[in-house]
Amino acid sequence: MAVVLLAALFPLPSGAAVVEEIVAKINNRIITKSEFEERGQVMLQQVYQKFVGEDLDREIRAAQESLLANLITESLLMERAQTIFDFDQIRVSLISDFRKQQNIPSDEELDRLLIEQEMSRAELEDQLLRLAVPGEIINYDVRRKISVSETEIKDYYDSHMEEWTTPEQVSFREIVLFYDERSRYDVEGKKDTILRELGEGADFVELVRRYSEAGTREADGLIGPLGRTDLNPAIAAAAFGVGIGEVADPIDTGRSLHLIKIVERSSNSVKTLESVREQIQDAVRQSKFGPRYQAYLKKLWKENQVEIMPKYKSYLVVSPLEPAPGA
Repeated sequence: MAVVLLAALFPLPSGAAVVEEIVAKINNRIITKSEFEERGQVMLQQVYQKFVGEDLDREIRAAQESLLANLITESLLMERAQTIFDFDQIRVSLISDFRKQQNIPSDEELDRLLIEQEMSRAELEDQLLRLAVPGEIINYDVRRKISVSETEIKDYYDSHMEEWTTPEQVSFREIVLFYDERSRYDVEGKKDTILRELGEGADFVELVRRYSEAGTREADGLIGPLGRTDLNPAIAAAAFGVGIGEVADPIDTGRSLHLIKIVERSSNSVKTLESVREQIQDAVRQSKFGPRYQAYLKKLWKENQVEIMPKYKSYLVVSPLEPAPGA
C-alpha cells in the first residue's frame, strides 16, 4: 500500500528512465528524490503500524504534509551539530551503544551481521547519527538553556494543589444483600440473622462467604481504598463515620442492603513542595520548551540557505515558517 501511495505521489511518464532529481538544497547539502521517497515509505509504514480508520487517513495526510519540512529541518540540525560536536567520537559511542542494545559481542560479529544485511558500517553509523544527533543538538541549543525560577516552582505548586492532594480513603469488607419489592421481607430477615451472628462473635469474613451476593465476595468482601466520591453517599457516610474494626449500621441503598466492617482509613494528605520539586521543574521546562523550540527552528531556517526545487514546492505544506493552523 505504501508503494502504491508513493507511486501516486511521484508519477513517472511511461517508459521514462529514472533520473536522480534534486528535491531541495540546504546550504551545500541536497535532498534527492530517492531519499525523499525512501523516507516517505518509512514514514508510511510507521503510520500504518500505529493507526487505523479515520485516524490513519488523518495521520497519513499530516505526515505527508510535514515530510519535506522534517527532512530539511533534520539537515539543518545535522549541520549545526557538526559545528558543535565531535562526530568521530559520537560515531564510536553510537556503535558501542548499538552493540550493547542488540547484544552483539564484538565488532567482528557486527561486521558479519552487516554483511548479511547488505549494509556497510558507514551506512549504519549514518543512520544512528540521523536518529540521535538532531535530538542532542536541540537539547544543547534549547532545552539546557531553559531555567526555572523558585517563584515559578512555587506558583506551579500552588496552582496545581489538586495534583498533590490525596483525599481521605477507606477500605472495608462488605456483605451485600440485593432485593426487590417481592424479596424485601426475606432480605430483612437475612440481615437480622447476620446481625445476630455478629453479636454472638461470628467472624465477619465467614459471614461474607456465606451470605454476600456481591462480586466482592470472591475477595472476602474487601473493597478499597476508596474516597468519599467513589462511594454511594449513604455508604460513604457510614464508612467514614465509624472507627476502624467497627461494623456500621445496615445501609439501605434502595435496592440492596449493606453491612460493612472498616478495615483501614487514611486521612487527607498533601505532598510537600520538596517532594514534587523535580516533577514541577520538568513540567515548567516542558511548558517553555514548545514555543522556544518553534522559535529556534524558525531562526534556523531563516539563517540558512533553503532552496526547494519548483517541482516540489507544493510538498512543503507546513514548516517552521509556515506552521499548520493551530500549531
